[in-house]
Amino acid sequence: MNAAAWQGPPSGILGSPVPIQQFVARTAHAVVALQHVIAFREGCTLNLHLAARRGTLEESAWERLLGSLTGQHPYVTPADAALKFGVRFPDGSKATTIANAFRGWAHPTDRPDPPMLVETGSGSSSSDRSYEGDQQLWLWPLPPPEPFEFVIEWQSMGIDTTAITLDGSAIARAAEQALPYWP
Repeated sequence: MNAAAWQGPPSGILGSPVPIQQFVARTAHAVVALQHVIAFREGCTLNLHLAARRGTLEESAWERLLGSLTGQHPYVTPADAALKFGVRFPDGSKATTIANAFRGWAHPTDRPDPPMLVETGSGSSSSDRSYEGDQQLWLWPLPPPEPFEFVIEWQSMGIDTTAITLDGSAIARAAEQALPYWP
């Protein structure tokens, strides 16, 4: 078992994809879509696509939004207006990307209480009129083999708390198909 399984996807393992291709939220100015999940035995990545268009936003508001999305100015957007992700399980447990008191800088053998949802990667392109980006979240441990909710909120783009249901059993089945790079 990976000593730092809660920190991100394991190295040396080819995860197994679960296609999702579902819009989580769509407004006149923003899109958040969950494209697919990559399942591993210890957890899974949630792969998102984000898009925003400036529309009638003033230039300074647009620049603040871009800065918060690209990580150039992560503290410019008030915390209550920032893009947030979370999961809720049927047993009542939940995890968010904003409430992680146990960050990646901690020692790998110090394990947090599960579940954990951690931002593990992103890439984007933007202009003075639009933004397109992909974001990867790591969910640890693997979700239970039952339906659970993926939740977002993005107040600065007019998106209240919104949830979609994911099939935990499909993710669990895919995790069984994860393969090590080398025998």
